[in-house]
Amino acid sequence: MGDFPTSVLPESDCDSNSKEENDDNSRVVIVHTLNLLLFFLRAKHVFNRATDISPKDLDPPLINYGSPLPTDVTTNILSRINGRALLKLLPVCKEWWSLTKDAAFIDLHLSLAVKFTPPGIILFSYEENKGQNKCKFQVFNHLLKPQFSLERESDPALVTPACNGLICIYDFKSNITICNPTTQKFMDLPRATLNSARLTNVYPKCSLGFDPIRKKYRVVRFFYRKVDHVNQNYNLGCEIFTLGAVWWKSIGSIGCYPTGPGVYAKGSIYWMIGDGAKDTLTDKIIALNLTNAKFRDVSLSATRSQLRDDKESISLAQLEENLCVVYTRFFYSSTVDIWMLKDYLGKKWMHKCHITLPAWMGDLRSKIEPISMYGGKVLLRSGWSLYEYDLRIGIITQKYTLPCNGHPLKAFSFVQSLVSLGNSS
Repeated sequence: MGDFPTSVLPESDCDSNSKEENDDNSRVVIVHTLNLLLFFLRAKHVFNRATDISPKDLDPPLINYGSPLPTDVTTNILSRINGRALLKLLPVCKEWWSLTKDAAFIDLHLSLAVKFTPPGIILFSYEENKGQNKCKFQVFNHLLKPQFSLERESDPALVTPACNGLICIYDFKSNITICNPTTQKFMDLPRATLNSARLTNVYPKCSLGFDPIRKKYRVVRFFYRKVDHVNQNYNLGCEIFTLGAVWWKSIGSIGCYPTGPGVYAKGSIYWMIGDGAKDTLTDKIIALNLTNAKFRDVSLSATRSQLRDDKESISLAQLEENLCVVYTRFFYSSTVDIWMLKDYLGKKWMHKCHITLPAWMGDLRSKIEPISMYGGKVLLRSGWSLYEYDLRIGIITQKYTLPCNGHPLKAFSFVQSLVSLGNSS
């Protein structure tokens, strides 16, 4: 990577064609050494600034320092730095700052972060304090050490699981906002289609995903024309907003009731299908392909053939970039089974793990939520605690206790990215 000499100064007995060539090599080495020294001094100056980044810090640098390394080498190095730390380095020179607008660099940075960096987590909470409502994000690395946080005034809000470092925030008034917590940018989406006037208490439902063919981020939203849980009679319209567009696009309707947050995996968003007033789940998942905007059914029968238990919770998760279905059993024997989807139509599922929860975890009445799977370990959440299960030795340990402030908290796998929102604030 770069044609750099292996020693700081050329050795006296190294072969060369002429004294002039030796002198040229020496000058190149000295220039590179001085430039590298300047580079580290400037980087140290930037790192010694405030630990958090304000909008002022993200302005382009006023002084155009020259990059001390060839462009390809600089790009390779910078693309391997986590997003928040990278934003502190970029003001060193305008050439580096321009990378924040370079789609190829942003894609490279994201792909390396996903491939080589253990996933961190992002916690979402909603707070009320003296009449002020705030939503708050807290980002932790894979060791559960705090990295940075972000707050914004907001009505009571809901969030989607993160997708390539982006989060969708939405509320009961049909306000929908996309946020990149790493860059601390927000973008409010145009007004979506409202629910039927007769349905005043219908729970809103938004999901966020990525179209890998067109390389576009898309928000999927259901709006309700008719909801009859007793008779299982539904008419839900569906629309999509593509980041960079100016309006929502209707893609038809469905006659079933999706439950839980949509889970994105490999170009599709998946929802469990509810069973109306029975308050149970069926053996089917509905999936939306974000490229062709077509729905399809995915069967869970292969995962349920040996796992019939009325006292269980079923949920979806994205682990190792794949869709997973999670079965949690309570009471007499608390266990968790995770199955991973290995094909497009749902005919091939792989049983990833069976976890028997230890007695010291207590009587778990809330479902277990797998957050991430990396390096042979699964990070789990139950209530206000995070646990780590080692697949190789079969041992579970408590890793972190979340701050309990009386409001529900959401935890998702998270990667720091520089993905742009377009016209953001």
